[in-house]
Amino acid sequence: MKLIVEGTIEGLRTRNDGSIAVTLASQEMDSSQAANLFQLRNRYVKCLLSDSNISAIEEKLVDETEIQGGKKAKSPGQRLRAVMFRVHEANKIPTDFEVWYKGEMERIIEEYKTVLNEITT
Repeated sequence: MKLIVEGTIEGLRTRNDGSIAVTLASQEMDSSQAANLFQLRNRYVKCLLSDSNISAIEEKLVDETEIQGGKKAKSPGQRLRAVMFRVHEANKIPTDFEVWYKGEMERIIEEYKTVLNEITT
């Protein structure tokens, strides 16, 4: 589905993951356009923002650009932390997660230091 919406950018806000939330206020639209807009809610979309008319070539270029997926891939470190959180949760560990996490990371680091010492000596 393709929809060109005219409006005003009313707000920009940075988010914890580095992304930016854009608040766009549209011009008045008929019910079919509004329905199309609502169908796009919570879907990963691409857009072209311009303060001039969008040419047919620009529209084609945007259309041909592949959508890379909905969410930014987590780094291996972020994935490990998420798994560790689930382990902490599943085992009902009474210690605060942040304290437990730092302790577990120190334990892992010490294990790798031992391995490194064995390799280098």
